[in-house]
Amino acid sequence: MRSEVASALLVLSLAVAMPVQAATVAVQVDLQSDHRPLNPLIFGVSGAPDLSHLAYPLIRRGGNSTTRYNWQADVHNTAADWFYMNIPDGNGTPAGSSLEGLVASTLAAGSQPLLTLSTIGWMPKPVQQKRWGFSVVKYGAQLVTECSYFSPPPPWCTADAGNGRCNPAQNQTGFCNAAGYIVGNDPLDTSDISTAQTQANWVAHLQQRFGTAANGGVRYYALDNEPMLWNSTHRDVHPAPLTYDEIWQRTVTYASAIKAQDPAAKILGPVTWGYCDLFGSAADNCLDGDDRAAHGGTPFVQWYLQQVCSYQAAHGVRLVDYLDLHYYPQGDGVVDFSDPPNGSETAIISARRLRSLKELNDPAWDSESWLSDLGNSAPWHYSRPNLIPRVRAWIDASCPGTGLSISEYNWGADNGASSALAQAEALAIFAREGVDMAARWVAPETGSPVERAFRLYLDFDGSGGHVSGHSTRASSASIDALGAYAIHQPGAHVMLLLFNKATTATTAAVNLGTHLSGPWQLYQFSGSSDIALVASGTLDGTSISLANLPPRSASLLILPDSDRIFADGFDQP
Repeated sequence: MRSEVASALLVLSLAVAMPVQAATVAVQVDLQSDHRPLNPLIFGVSGAPDLSHLAYPLIRRGGNSTTRYNWQADVHNTAADWFYMNIPDGNGTPAGSSLEGLVASTLAAGSQPLLTLSTIGWMPKPVQQKRWGFSVVKYGAQLVTECSYFSPPPPWCTADAGNGRCNPAQNQTGFCNAAGYIVGNDPLDTSDISTAQTQANWVAHLQQRFGTAANGGVRYYALDNEPMLWNSTHRDVHPAPLTYDEIWQRTVTYASAIKAQDPAAKILGPVTWGYCDLFGSAADNCLDGDDRAAHGGTPFVQWYLQQVCSYQAAHGVRLVDYLDLHYYPQGDGVVDFSDPPNGSETAIISARRLRSLKELNDPAWDSESWLSDLGNSAPWHYSRPNLIPRVRAWIDASCPGTGLSISEYNWGADNGASSALAQAEALAIFAREGVDMAARWVAPETGSPVERAFRLYLDFDGSGGHVSGHSTRASSASIDALGAYAIHQPGAHVMLLLFNKATTATTAAVNLGTHLSGPWQLYQFSGSSDIALVASGTLDGTSISLANLPPRSASLLILPDSDRIFADGFDQP
């Protein structure tokens, strides 16, 4: 009877705001199946967020500018993002660097930094001044310069800094090729040679300041940033496309040096840029090519995993602890950093964005993007990304025990309603599918809808309440309307995450599969409303009905564990 009362109270509490009769979707929970520990490192972000406001457990320092970073002088190179330019960051010393400030604040907050190690073999010159890769005076006229980019040009711009693109009819210096690129430039214009020892020395410096990985210092290091794109993003110093063998040799050289310096450090690689380099090298120009054929037709990531475990068997050292991927859904408008702050929130794009989450784990889903043009032929079924199960199968077959990281991804602008809902469900998918570490690009703006998605997991009640335990089975009768995910911490709580993707209210008819007894609470947010406790009550039964969940909303239902009633009425996770 108590369960009927609880359901009735919840129907009443939510129906006040949503009087329209809602469609009902059945949800089935099974606490005995599909257990996977939830690793809090999946709730990470890139950038430098205010950790006193929200304690993200993982802070990644990544992006194109981290490929060339001089840690001794605190200078980075902006690469193709901004005229291949060296930019000083601090006062020219490691202790005064913005990076070490980020590491210090991250560790002080109890969070983990993830730092990018340079493996490209070049670093910015140790001078506190701007330098650039493609000088107009030295290499001739170029299509865009830092000054011509603006109208009118600002007083601080550099007219000599070009973008490395040229018109062969107007630039006949010998550096402008027929394809319209400056070639044959001197990498020493901006950069000095860097070696694996240079990076090991950086790790040694970080150990001296913060401790070793085993004693509270920096634990996680990524082997550069998207190296399969160096021939475009860093072509002023590495114009040739990377091959299978080159990236593996760099892995051996640099990871060995780091492991020798700090054996407890955890290394992430190969840091793919997206879908293409799951299957082929930069030399293959996406998916299949001569380089892949020369390696038995094996997809690049699968081949890379084979090398990791073969090396460990031969040398007793695991060079790569986490397979690290970057992933962005490719559907039109789903992720567009050129959009205004609210992003693309039309009905068509919002629906496409929410459907695109299926690229993470649905083996039957054909991507609504250019990926569908790649075809569904066996054995790779390119048009059906099925990202996480696909790469987990490669791990299991080629290098068991390797962790899985998605250290860069994004599902839409900070202030979008569907972006926030997609972000919240992506985190639930990461938990269910066994991702060990993840970091959104970039940390969402404080107070934004996308930040609500993270707070639902990290601080749903404003007092440190967080989602914890292990993922367990939850299924929805209509996943396009209502996503359902369950987290169980035996002896403490059952948490049910529900994502109403419909544009109308939805009622969730939840069969818990077991008898639960005690108090429950329901937290909720939408694109127009912040996280709030919207309903509570007492349950004594095997089912509960959550009526009129608002359109495009995320809900967290917190239930007692089996037959446990807490003295304070609610057990704080």
